Amino acid sequence: MSTLHTILTAANDFLAHVPAVDIPNPNPQQPPGTGGITTIMAWLKWIGYAVVGGSIIVGGILIALSFRRGEGHDALPKILWPMAGAIVIGAGAAWIGTIAGG
Repeated sequence: MSTLHTILTAANDFLAHVPAVDIPNPNPQQPPGTGGITTIMAWLKWIGYAVVGGSIIVGGILIALSFRRGEGHDALPKILWPMAGAIVIGAGAAWIGTIAGG
């Protein structure tokens, strides 16, 4: 126990005399000539949301038809999978925005 106390005291004394280092953290900056990439990403996001929105609408139509025919047990996945797709698209877009600094 005494040896551990001596080691910790020595480490604390050493760290007390080490100067603090200021690590630079520059803001992210888009390289020149890559503006088209952000345009393509915006288009993909828009297309993804359009497909998801259309899928939810079509899923709603299929649910209405399923219940009319007495096949209501198949209805839930027709809406849940497009909603899961919307969550993945939104999370991916937010993640990229966070990494890119936007």
